[in-house]
Amino acid sequence: MTTADSAATSATTAPADEVRYDRLLPREFEARLAAAPVAYVPVGSLEWHSAHMPYGVDTDKATAICERAARRHGGIVLPGSPWGFMQGNWRGATHPGLRVETIFQLYTDILRGLSTVGFRAAVVVSGHWTTKQTIPIACALERVRNETGLRGMVTFDGSDDDCGFDPELHLDMDHAGALETSVYGALFPENVHLERLDELDLSDLPGRECHLTRSGIQGRDPREHADFERGRWHVDQVVDLLGAEARRLLAEAEAAPAEAVPGAESAPPAGG
Repeated sequence: MTTADSAATSATTAPADEVRYDRLLPREFEARLAAAPVAYVPVGSLEWHSAHMPYGVDTDKATAICERAARRHGGIVLPGSPWGFMQGNWRGATHPGLRVETIFQLYTDILRGLSTVGFRAAVVVSGHWTTKQTIPIACALERVRNETGLRGMVTFDGSDDDCGFDPELHLDMDHAGALETSVYGALFPENVHLERLDELDLSDLPGRECHLTRSGIQGRDPREHADFERGRWHVDQVVDLLGAEARRLLAEAEAAPAEAVPGAESAPPAGG
């Protein structure tokens, strides 16, 4: 096979299961958009996750879950963004991040652009669990819906009373503890290094929510309680919940195509 033949074969077969906006070729992009005009928008952070996982945990898991949802249920996935809400010195570590007002403006522009391209719905998945990230995105979704009719929702990648799926589903999350390590390990086992926790003092686990322990963990000891099989179950459940939400949003958009009110605005969120 010549180089040209190989390239031609790759061009016709490689994109078959591709769902990432930035990696789709135009023909495949248009086909996926026509079949299911829903955009999955993964958002994370650059947050410390103790010694055993990388700073990109939140972004990685949100992106991987969105990709699975799009492959199973249709839609297109934006590149995962680590730019969400982080305070400069939060939970005992320094992190780069955005202000609430910046998040609102950023995602307002992103969502407007998606509507212009032809998307009818947007499912935003935050792997970073703080309402200071999800509330400004929800406000952006409301503004863009008022302007364009784009339907949307924002959720954490699990169960939560404030911005997640029903707590009775038991899709709980912690911070770098057994639960989050299980989910991340199910997706990226090569990036989890539990042996590095042997060097740390974990005697103050599990800690309290939003008040991390010396090791940067809030939750049970991942060395003893992380379960990648449970993590796979968690991911599978969230993937199907996201798919159901995408179908619901598309049905709403199709039922009320003339609801857009050009120029309508919603108030930006209060600063944080």
